[in-house]
Amino acid sequence: MPQAVPKLALFAALLCAPALFAQIGVNPRTRELSGTVTDHQHEPLRGAVVKLQEGDTPNIVSYITGQDGRYRFRRLNGNTDYRVWVTFRERTSKSKSISKFDEQMNKVIDFTMETF
Repeated sequence: MPQAVPKLALFAALLCAPALFAQIGVNPRTRELSGTVTDHQHEPLRGAVVKLQEGDTPNIVSYITGQDGRYRFRRLNGNTDYRVWVTFRERTSKSKSISKFDEQMNKVIDFTMETF
């Protein structure tokens, strides 16, 4: 009959798990980015294209806002820097950055765009 693992040993193993994952390259941290794109009258913009770039790579993913002007990017690597910006009717917003050192895993970034 196998011997049961003492509760203290199991607790210690769970405390060390994040450090062990980091040493072997496994990323248990994931980030979520969401927000709203509006005009200067605070009306949501449908059809705005929110672009997200991973670090200095050419990898860019896009999200097209719906009627509520909202966007969401899920399961982002918590150990990577990102840059996000919006295009709407041939106008481009200033980009905003998300640092891998930012401990906030559920980031909200709103954009206000010119519509004329």
